Amino acid sequence: MVNTGKKTLGRRRIEIKKIEKRSNLQVTFTKRRTGLFKKANELSLLCGAQIVILVQSPGGKIYSFGHPSVENSINCFLTADVPPPQITDGRSRYDEAVMRLAM
Repeated sequence: MVNTGKKTLGRRRIEIKKIEKRSNLQVTFTKRRTGLFKKANELSLLCGAQIVILVQSPGGKIYSFGHPSVENSINCFLTADVPPPQITDGRSRYDEAVMRLAM
């Protein structure tokens, strides 16, 4: 008998919860980071928005995306007359990432 059904499970909705297995966590992080950066790029091209994204991996490495560039967008944000938003969690990591980018 010939099986004419699907060979793979395809895209399925997953439960949003912490991934415990380290290898799966790293693969998921990499794929979702790439997707996030692609969507940010599309948003900046379609709407002309300035975008900066700083992401810290589970391993502690910082990845950045910026359009037109990370440095220009951060400098524009830091020199603007508008007060920056109050961030209560992760502020020191943000400051550290900005310092690394300035180097």
